[in-house]
Amino acid sequence: MAPDALMRFANLQCGVSTIALTDHDTVGGVAQARAEACRLGMRFISGIEISSFWAKKNIHVVGLGVDETHVELLAEANRLSLQRDRRAVQIGDKLAELGYPGMYQAALAKALNKDNISRLHFAQALLEIGAVPNIQVAFDRFLSDGCPAFVDAGWAHMTETIDLIHRAGGIAVLAHPGRYKYPELWQLEELVRAFKEAGGEAIEVYSGSQSAAYTRHCMQWATIYDFHVSVGSDFHSTQGVRPLPGQQGQIPEGMKSVLDLL
Repeated sequence: MAPDALMRFANLQCGVSTIALTDHDTVGGVAQARAEACRLGMRFISGIEISSFWAKKNIHVVGLGVDETHVELLAEANRLSLQRDRRAVQIGDKLAELGYPGMYQAALAKALNKDNISRLHFAQALLEIGAVPNIQVAFDRFLSDGCPAFVDAGWAHMTETIDLIHRAGGIAVLAHPGRYKYPELWQLEELVRAFKEAGGEAIEVYSGSQSAAYTRHCMQWATIYDFHVSVGSDFHSTQGVRPLPGQQGQIPEGMKSVLDLL
């Protein structure tokens, strides 16, 4: 959805009163979303979800309350868009080798912002031709880390990403910890610990893109490592299977809300 349409959908159809727009590697939609959210009387929080890496895994760091006009943040977003385009071409090549030609062009046609083509657009293209039954299966079968069409885009290290978010005036949140595929739970906790040591302030305890089984672990880690907590639907599209905005669960009582930092 366009940013303003997303605000209307979240507020008028989903009943959301507080929202952050955290597009992948861009703040290009923040101004439009803020204007519409304010018109609707919503509390709006600027944001971004930045792709990074740690221990050879693609890690997503959410920046909340960032200054979307920050020069360095905009420069990094521009660099990331170039990385995304390079990755998209390679994903298209891999899907062609797997028997699905023309996917780069199909994915590009799905992207409203041609400078920010994402794996979601490939998932939508695969869904359209009947290669998968839904968006999540496209990720699980083809596009996620370790799958046959996955391409490492060469993101910045997680520590650098956290520092950039702070320089842009934001708060760093570890997105959907349960989505990262580590063989052992202790390895995932090492990521959480490293995130804290690098200056991260918060962790998502409810996320539309991680199993509910991880909520208990995330709440424990929030207590152990003194994190504030956030929740997010990780909503990308009505074609997906994730919760609609606001339906992922609320911040648990008794835990330090990331809203307190904002």
